[in-house]
Amino acid sequence: MSPLPILLATDLSCRCDRALDRATALAAEWKTKLIVLHVMQQKAPVSDIASWRRPPDPRAAAQARVLGDLRGGEGLDLEVLVERGEPAARILGEAERRGCGLVVTGVARDETLGRLLLGTTTRRLARKTKTPLLVVKSRPRGPYRDIIVATDRSRNSRWALEAALARWPAARFTVFHAARVVFEQFADDKMAVREDTARQAAAKTREFLAAIPAAAERGRAIGVVCECGEVGVLLQDLVQARGADLVVLGTGGGRGLTGALLGSVAQDLLSRLSVDMFVVRGTKG
Repeated sequence: MSPLPILLATDLSCRCDRALDRATALAAEWKTKLIVLHVMQQKAPVSDIASWRRPPDPRAAAQARVLGDLRGGEGLDLEVLVERGEPAARILGEAERRGCGLVVTGVARDETLGRLLLGTTTRRLARKTKTPLLVVKSRPRGPYRDIIVATDRSRNSRWALEAALARWPAARFTVFHAARVVFEQFADDKMAVREDTARQAAAKTREFLAAIPAAAERGRAIGVVCECGEVGVLLQDLVQARGADLVVLGTGGGRGLTGALLGSVAQDLLSRLSVDMFVVRGTKG
């Protein structure tokens, strides 16, 4: 994979601390540039008070904050940008203009309820980004080692798998597909029907993998898990059982997991899963 720059979108709050740590680690691992972007929505204050009582320059303050929060970033090729405007639009525009290979962002946490809060900016990024998006939720404890790719066997799922394989070739990969049982309510032996449906889905998923050069030529086998049921419930249970540290999701175009504007299933996965998520939307690379 070519060392394209990484763009970290941050609001400089604690919600992005984990994203900063992950982005720093990836930039060091991939030996690429890290661009830290903070977008301010409010207008710059106009004041005629004495210069020594004026607030610090926001760009200088943001850069100082980022440098102060960096851990393990010694020798890193780093650039800090502070812009004004609508955050998602500025982030997407800067990522495309700079030719970034990855956008990294974080999520908020409701500490009283222990739940994750997927913000408006993150939702908009996932719907519109042409650059792969990494939503960081967990504290980094090393490189990604166990990756689950949620697939509906569409071309978008293929591109998402290829993008993940290129970025984390040393990780263990599992492709997961949630199958739907047709007319289950009319079957005499519902369990047998579900097992047969899962077997057929697994066979089709292996055919799907065999047609992807990056997967077929990989030195390590890619696991296949196919079950019948609701994708969010099944995937959440699989992530917890496996201790996976990243879920990959392809979006954009088609149906099911790949709705044109990040369908309700994908939104549910982004909000529900506590693991980091790598979102690749609708265009190869």
